[in-house]
Amino acid sequence: MTDMLRKTPVPQPPPADRLPGDEAPAPRRVIAGLVFTELLIGIGFAMPLVASLGLKVNEIAPDDKESVLSSVMAAGAIAAFVLNPVFGHLSDRTAGRFGRRRPWILGGLAAGLPAAVVMATASSPAQLVLGWVLSQAAYNAALAALAAVIADRVPAAQQATVSGLFGAAQFASVFPAFLLVGLIPDNTTALLLVPGIAGAAGAAVSWTLLRGEKAVPARERTPVSLRSVFTSLLFDPRTSPAFTAVWLQRFLLQGANALIGTFGLYYLMSRLEMSTAEAAALVATTGMLSVVGNVVAAAVFGKLASRTGAYRAFVVTSGLLMAAAMTIKMLSASVWPIYLATTVAAIGLGAFYAVDMALVLRVMPTSTDAARWLGVFNIAKSLPQSIAPLLAPLLLGLGTDPIGPATDGKNYFALYLGGTLAALAAVALTPLIRHPRLTRD
Repeated sequence: MTDMLRKTPVPQPPPADRLPGDEAPAPRRVIAGLVFTELLIGIGFAMPLVASLGLKVNEIAPDDKESVLSSVMAAGAIAAFVLNPVFGHLSDRTAGRFGRRRPWILGGLAAGLPAAVVMATASSPAQLVLGWVLSQAAYNAALAALAAVIADRVPAAQQATVSGLFGAAQFASVFPAFLLVGLIPDNTTALLLVPGIAGAAGAAVSWTLLRGEKAVPARERTPVSLRSVFTSLLFDPRTSPAFTAVWLQRFLLQGANALIGTFGLYYLMSRLEMSTAEAAALVATTGMLSVVGNVVAAAVFGKLASRTGAYRAFVVTSGLLMAAAMTIKMLSASVWPIYLATTVAAIGLGAFYAVDMALVLRVMPTSTDAARWLGVFNIAKSLPQSIAPLLAPLLLGLGTDPIGPATDGKNYFALYLGGTLAALAAVALTPLIRHPRLTRD
């Protein structure tokens, strides 16, 4: 694929004084392609994160599962942190008759299958780390190119709506994970293989739905260098304060979610003293409830954001709802508050992912290298996944849990308090998001 790398001008967004109605809407086929492909990529990420990695670790390292799972998650998140903007940078410079985005989308979806095989056959933590890193590489290549399709082919007036549908697809991708975990909690091999099979099988459909991308002339080329790849990871916060604030908000909210999500299965086993099978069943049930709330909230709030333009108000609402949900879990020692917290968090997270993509498209420092900038933005999602698994054991080790039983010595009160504070810090950053394209709130 490297022989297709070229410098290609990225379509510029409309000037600030252009009315939304001046732009033709994106074809429904392209929107369907974005949603369907995000669903496939989301399945690749969601299934291992929901439970299958935790279950696999419990099989191969039951006596040290917390630290092993933290290491596996951290390695994968570091890979995503580095590779997402790099793949975005390469996608921006890919030339050829098939365009810049589709080759990377197809290649990433196809590469997810062999990575799944490595994880499914893992008999040691090292092999599981290798498989998860390969999986992160595959799906981040596809995701980096796919996110740029919104910048390339969706007009500004539609971006919040499409962002909401994009977020809804991401959340809906969790549903198959929870469903399968509930049906076959003991078949870890199948749980790890299904995402790779689904992605590889659906790649051709994605390729067809996203057709119509303009071919890039081979004459427009600038060789990709190590320097250009390295600089694709960086940006100067001083020259882009609004982008920096949005980046930090995603980092904090994703960090809060990752901090408590990684050990969700173990939280139920500790706080509610459930068996592995009982905890997995409750994860599946609350997970499906969460998916419904996420999908509905993302779709509804995305549409509302398109109509009102009040992106920052939705971010504040989502942060407060997520803080409330984590506070409920922090203080809970029975099942029913878990359902309430799940519902509140689902609405909050859905509201955030309904608008964060549209928001960042308006505050990006430049529309040139759109995939690269979206890749940098995605660091704010992947980096917390490497930090949170390392931070979580430290919080879990702070004294004893004042709410739940002290049978395993894990302080889930401190863990959820950390998540609550991160969500509130994200809300506090909202006044810093100022940009000429943000005039409604």
